[in-house]
Amino acid sequence: PNLAIEYDAGGHKFFQRFGKIIQEIKPKAIVVISAHWETSEGIRVGSFERVTPIIYDFGIPIKELYQLTYHGKGSPKLAERIVDLLSPQFNVTIDTKRGFDHGVWIPLKVAIPEPKDLPIVQVSLNGRAPFEYHVKVGQALAPLRDEDVLLIGSGSMVHNLRAFFSGNNDALSYSKSFDRDVEKCITEYSGKEREEKLIMFKDHPLLKKAHPTVEHFVPLHVIAGASGNDQAKKIYEEFLPGLSMSSIEFDGENQDPE
Repeated sequence: PNLAIEYDAGGHKFFQRFGKIIQEIKPKAIVVISAHWETSEGIRVGSFERVTPIIYDFGIPIKELYQLTYHGKGSPKLAERIVDLLSPQFNVTIDTKRGFDHGVWIPLKVAIPEPKDLPIVQVSLNGRAPFEYHVKVGQALAPLRDEDVLLIGSGSMVHNLRAFFSGNNDALSYSKSFDRDVEKCITEYSGKEREEKLIMFKDHPLLKKAHPTVEHFVPLHVIAGASGNDQAKKIYEEFLPGLSMSSIEFDGENQDPE
């Protein structure tokens, strides 16, 4: 969350560059799968006619963060479209109460501070479900990309907060190692082969260190599943002990945020 107000941080500047890409590609809408909305019984799709409320779902004692606002509007029509795509394979329902968590509104606050008429819809994930499940969710959502909808997976390539706060000496090393392995999988393969190799990360020797729980990893599986044979590239990286802030772009029409 701090990246919203750490104006000189690399992550903040990256989100600003990402916002310029969004302006250039001009999507008709944005769908976000965030690590911070987990539902264990089926999938929920946020649906608001007007401005979607936001959730201050973090315990950081910085007053400025709680003074931030974000005025992203929803789209019941797009929410119903998502339900139609997912319902043949999944138990999926509309949610008209839950607002955007910080995995949605914090990066978008920096990237597109005033979304105006750009609809934004959030879809939940299930951190207890296997990687295959989230790849299939992405496959089901793939038609949205042909409808000029931008899909965003909001998570972390490595997310071990216990290691981060404890200053674990080897955490930076394994964070980089795991990140490199994921990058190789994502960028050197495509289609079914990429999906299968990404699913096999369930057996990666560093998985439990990189992700004691996998809710921050599986947004990548969703987006990879939606991306089919499209090429991928890393467009940002930053490492801290127990954290990797890397970002992957799938088929960005050679847009470069640098």
